[in-house]
Amino acid sequence: MDWKAVCQRLEVDPEAIFPAVEQDLSRLGLAEKFEIIGMPGGASNRGYLRVNFDGGAKVKSMVVMVLREPDFKQGVEEAIEDGFEITELPFLNVLKHFQAAKVSVPRLHYYNQDRGLIYIEDLGDKLLRNAIMESDAKGRKKWLAKAIDELVRLQVGAGSREDGKFIGFRVKFNRKLLRWELEHFREWAIEKRPVEQLDEKESGMLESAFQLIEDEMFGSPYILCHRDYHIDNLMVARGKIRVIDFQDAFMAPYPYDLACLMYDRDTSQILGEPLIETIVKYYFEKMAAAGFKPLEFSGYRRVFDLCVLHRAFKVVGRFYYLAVFKHKPEYLNFMPMEYDVLGKYLARFPEFAPLKKMLADHLRELQNP
Repeated sequence: MDWKAVCQRLEVDPEAIFPAVEQDLSRLGLAEKFEIIGMPGGASNRGYLRVNFDGGAKVKSMVVMVLREPDFKQGVEEAIEDGFEITELPFLNVLKHFQAAKVSVPRLHYYNQDRGLIYIEDLGDKLLRNAIMESDAKGRKKWLAKAIDELVRLQVGAGSREDGKFIGFRVKFNRKLLRWELEHFREWAIEKRPVEQLDEKESGMLESAFQLIEDEMFGSPYILCHRDYHIDNLMVARGKIRVIDFQDAFMAPYPYDLACLMYDRDTSQILGEPLIETIVKYYFEKMAAAGFKPLEFSGYRRVFDLCVLHRAFKVVGRFYYLAVFKHKPEYLNFMPMEYDVLGKYLARFPEFAPLKKMLADHLRELQNP
């Protein structure tokens, strides 16, 4: 992949990046010959390059995160605690806190703040998704157990380590953000699609359901969460799980990351319900063994189910938004799986039975039992 295309997507001048990289590597004592290649992934405000060194270098490669601009508040504006000012790039702030708690994040080599270049350890290209797809049933369970063990280290280890400067303790899922994510479904799955619109009574049913989900999630026990902990944000390097894309970590309902891990995109289809149920129990037991057991299993399971439902509503709406507004139609490929999760988890709550029937009258994707 052309590294210049990564820069151009971010509206960053490639001609300014190369000499900056060359100078930074010299500061690190890596003046050997190198090549730069582009990497897939990233977001609207960041992209990734890989720097490969010749065979004699003490470091074989490293990854460079290229920032469009160092916007400290991007992604957490609505959830920042009143009176708390973010003065450090969240990625670096979270990285330092996680490293101190021995969470397996990539090592930081260097940060060129002027150019918005962050040099980090190259973890390779193998995602947890790849490891799971290559494994048999026993292997899948093993890899997911490793992912849960790392999540417990993140939530309990990093979550209990005192640090007054850590952004993750001063930002949380508040009611406004919980509701905004739910309303993504109403706006993009119904109001901005060519489907029969909700009448006043039906809109009230959806509002009541959203209010219940919001109330119970907001009232549930909170803990430090990654917020995007899934099989495409976990790497496998030298047999270990390594955590990436952690810059949005903050306080959230404690099974939220587990819901993300089990039900992101097509993950539930890959894993199957029996393995998911096994991992749901394993997480509860590991958290309890680590000293975090604010609820008995039945209460924990209800909060987990609500987190899955909240995420399903959000993701269905979000993927329509990305497909239509951001012109990324590939996200529509995941819609059958997301609607399957939405339908199944609505069915887990007797109080949502009328809502499921009503939504199925408007959305043919929910008409399957």
